[in-house]
Amino acid sequence: MTPGILFDFRMVPVALAAQRHGRLAGLAVALPVGIYRYSLGGVGAIPSLIQMVVVTWFAAPSGIWLHLPTKQGLPLNRVPGLALRLFALANVALFVSFALTNAPWTTAVSAYIALTVLSAVGMLLGHIAVQTRLTNLARTQHYQGLAFTDALTGAYNRRQFEADLKTALPSTHLLLLDLDHFKRVNDTYGHDMGDQVLQTFVIVAQRCVRPSDRLYRLGGEEFGVLLPVCPPDILNNVAERIRAQVERSLAAEAGLSGGALTVSGGLALMGDDVMARADEKLYLAKAQGRNRIESDLLLDK
Repeated sequence: MTPGILFDFRMVPVALAAQRHGRLAGLAVALPVGIYRYSLGGVGAIPSLIQMVVVTWFAAPSGIWLHLPTKQGLPLNRVPGLALRLFALANVALFVSFALTNAPWTTAVSAYIALTVLSAVGMLLGHIAVQTRLTNLARTQHYQGLAFTDALTGAYNRRQFEADLKTALPSTHLLLLDLDHFKRVNDTYGHDMGDQVLQTFVIVAQRCVRPSDRLYRLGGEEFGVLLPVCPPDILNNVAERIRAQVERSLAAEAGLSGGALTVSGGLALMGDDVMARADEKLYLAKAQGRNRIESDLLLDK
């Protein structure tokens, strides 16, 4: 605008960061911007740093120093008013810069109005861009969830299972699980209750596995669990914990009257024909009376 005074829009990303994520985020964005602006020198350098501090402080929601989640944001209709008030306050520092250069007050006022309005427009456009990007990311995440998540139970589906199986480490183990006599549940209580049992089974099983383990619904009442980097004693504990917890609480938690529900399983180490080997052990568990886990590994019983 004049020597040493820049028409600077770098306050806009500072304001956007502070408004969405809090004062610490605003300061993190303002720091490199402020260092660069100070290195350019001129009478406007110090007032510009003051502008950035003011923007960071007043753009952030009251009392919020750090808010990392991106789901919340200022409603679009409130952005213009906030932006105009914010930059009208921050740009008062311009008058100090112009006073130091002995520029006419009319020049200072014109520059003040122009920078305030254009910065407010910039913040509005930036806010729209961020909201649009977040909306697109949320939509993409939703569609990915539909593609790789079982709609009924919320477990990963067979498509995700097959993808994970291809990239699983050699030390990974596969546990196949099948609810015993599940057809009786559908025949006796109806398919709605059957769906409730499947949903509850996933909840029960998720409580029994480790955070690193992944649970999949492979079809019908058959499920799979991939257990990466799992020592034999932990394998035994996880598999037995699922079996015991299902027998103990699945029926009651699903709201099913009558006897307990049970599950059988087959456990195999990753390698050639891992599905066939785990399936073979699963059928062996069924043949030997159900409600048990069979394995091709030497586990302590």
